[in-house]
Amino acid sequence: MDFDLNEEQRATREALRAFLTKECPIEYVRECDEKEVYPFELYKKLAEQGWLGIPIAEEYGGTGGSCLDLVLFLEEFARHFEAGANIYYTSIVIAADAIGHFGTEDQKKTLLPKLARGELRFAFSLSEPGSGSDAASLRTKAVREGDEWVINGQKMFCSSAQVADYILLMARTDSEAPKHKGITMFLLDPKTPGVEIRRLKKLGLKPMDLNEIFLTDVRIPADCVIGEVNHGWTNVLKTLDYERCCLSAVNVGAAQSVLEKCLTYTNEREQFGQKIGSFQLTRAKLADMEMEIDASRLLTYRSATLVDKGIQNNKESAIGNLASSETYVRAALNGMRIMGGWGYLMEYDMQRHYRDSKLAEIGGGTSEILRIVISREMQKAHG
Repeated sequence: MDFDLNEEQRATREALRAFLTKECPIEYVRECDEKEVYPFELYKKLAEQGWLGIPIAEEYGGTGGSCLDLVLFLEEFARHFEAGANIYYTSIVIAADAIGHFGTEDQKKTLLPKLARGELRFAFSLSEPGSGSDAASLRTKAVREGDEWVINGQKMFCSSAQVADYILLMARTDSEAPKHKGITMFLLDPKTPGVEIRRLKKLGLKPMDLNEIFLTDVRIPADCVIGEVNHGWTNVLKTLDYERCCLSAVNVGAAQSVLEKCLTYTNEREQFGQKIGSFQLTRAKLADMEMEIDASRLLTYRSATLVDKGIQNNKESAIGNLASSETYVRAALNGMRIMGGWGYLMEYDMQRHYRDSKLAEIGGGTSEILRIVISREMQKAHG
């Protein structure tokens, strides 16, 4: 297995790093966090430079990047601005993946070029008050009435719905079918009558709002379906490996940012007449961070490579997601320990990582669920 990046990948990463250093300075990241504002300006610049088109095929206005290309992008983006990378995943990647794989040709030609140009933003809504990890137990219903679907229900934890032009909404369309069947993905305009969006206050990732959605007799055209009716859950499962790679890359990049901040601090901070980076316990923490981040990075790259080869890797992608998410949480916690009182102050970045990191162990699959996935795949492999 070749662990080295090719020349084009290295050049692309350097170009992205230069772009983000200029257009996404730490002052901008702090401002978005403190004011809890969506980074509209940054996304406009990303679109102008073509970065939004990585997960979109060339024939629909994108650059047709591989899974590894996307992973490299998200890792570097998260290294500069973790919330921004999470927004990219929820607003760009999920939509491009769903529409690209399961949309009609007309939907692809209409929506994907606008997504690549930054003219459209999407949100994805699956979870409900009574269905989190058990997502397939959702109760929001969509009933066909002539040339329309009528939707009623309540959604929870929908990221970026307040700025979305469309919401990819999962609803039950066959109440008699087994739990994992009879679910359909809909393309919902949030301005449709009967849709109410309520913002939720949360601990971290402040620039990426979290929302509750109420749907009361919402009527949408019959052709606002992504994929086949009653096959929405099956389609979601088909792209899990790809999506877990993206989340893993965000975790790795954010954890790398924590390590770099810790190295800078320990090389400057003096106590007892010496740099605290010379203390053995501090060195041990830094070494653990480096080891775990590097391992998580390689696990993520392995899974992305398997995706690009068309090899299903439920176990490998779950391992990468689990390792990277817990690595980010531990790195942020150790970063707080290393910086002590300074890390606790809001004017320093470590407290933001400490707040942001926790979602990595919850969103996109909790640590407990990922362990179940890994053990299930192990049992399958051993008969």
